[in-house]
Amino acid sequence: MDVQSDTSAIVDDENLALLNSDNELDVSVTPRSSMSWIMAAGLIVNAAMGAGLLNIVKAYDDAGGIFISSILHGVVVILVLGAYAILFVCSDQSISSYETFVLMKCGKVWQRICSVCIILYMYGLSITFFIIIGDQLDRFLTFFDPLFCRHWYFDRRFTIAITSLLLIFPLCFSKTIKFLQIPSPESWTDIFLVLPTMCFCYQAHVNAVPVFVALKSRADCIKATLASTIVLILSYCFVAICGYLTFGTKVDHDILMSYQPISAAVLIAIIMVAIKTYTAYPVNLFCGRTAIESLSNESTTSLIATNQRQSAYRRILIVCLWFFSTLAGAVFLPNISVAIHYLGALAASFIFIFPGLCLYFHIEEQWINSWGNIISISIAIFYVAIGVFVTVLTLLQSLISDITANETSETKTC
Repeated sequence: MDVQSDTSAIVDDENLALLNSDNELDVSVTPRSSMSWIMAAGLIVNAAMGAGLLNIVKAYDDAGGIFISSILHGVVVILVLGAYAILFVCSDQSISSYETFVLMKCGKVWQRICSVCIILYMYGLSITFFIIIGDQLDRFLTFFDPLFCRHWYFDRRFTIAITSLLLIFPLCFSKTIKFLQIPSPESWTDIFLVLPTMCFCYQAHVNAVPVFVALKSRADCIKATLASTIVLILSYCFVAICGYLTFGTKVDHDILMSYQPISAAVLIAIIMVAIKTYTAYPVNLFCGRTAIESLSNESTTSLIATNQRQSAYRRILIVCLWFFSTLAGAVFLPNISVAIHYLGALAASFIFIFPGLCLYFHIEEQWINSWGNIISISIAIFYVAIGVFVTVLTLLQSLISDITANETSETKTC
């Protein structure tokens, strides 16, 4: 069948087998190694926790405060856990990536749609990372000279470009990634303003599929999922509640921008966020690049036969276009909230829509009249409906917000 052959092509592609690339050559000789559930939990946390941690306090403020936001937070967490359950129930050892998971369960059309969503998500995330780098560099320079903006060579457009060219650009050309191992809302619809950030904060489902495959058992999947989710809940709740109680409605889009960089603790936090962002960008570019390559009609055999020089040229072209276009986008976007609102809509598709579709087709292909299957189909339809609702609502809210408001940072340094 076409779907089966396409699945085999994607599974065998070394660029998509991210977590198993170190053992590719030995797979026929030695048994596949597995990781511990603690390591898996760490990978999921690392994939999910990032720019959302800086923006979640502002999201709580936009939604109307701690009480309402915490309720929505709890609902999102429950749905996120359900999506993880769908992933490790429907996946098997032959599936090494999220795109492959969608291809195996839903077919080539949905797999291509999924690849496009991943490309858009990683592209937007790359822009967000550059904005964060600029914010942290501004705060770092303020620590030494509050009037650093007087100098053209300290302008954020220049500092983002130079530091990124030196620290990020050289790392983006690798063929693999082995080396990177309570007030009320003004409107009732405002309570949904927290959803894009919530979805963005907990979106690790694209990374979770290969992680689950590397685990020994379903029990380890459950342990890794629960452990990572607990860590994320505690981290986000602590930052959101404490940040909102500290700054209230005056909180900035980036929580670190609300603090005056005069203490060593704040300076250390700024440096750590910058380091994580510099090192995470090449990984996201790599994921976006492999998603672009997965859209190609070429099979794995033809890819192997392709001249290595042509393959390198294609990789260089994709990296250069991706890097410089996202860099240009970051220069003109005012803050990370603008990017995160749109990324949240795409994250909702990875958390709700695609898992729901996969569960639907998984049950349909082995359908037997039973209450269990009826309940499973109902859950699948519910997840797809929730995903469509969140995606459309957040996109509309983001567009309306961008058209009617011209937000600026409360603590803009330059």
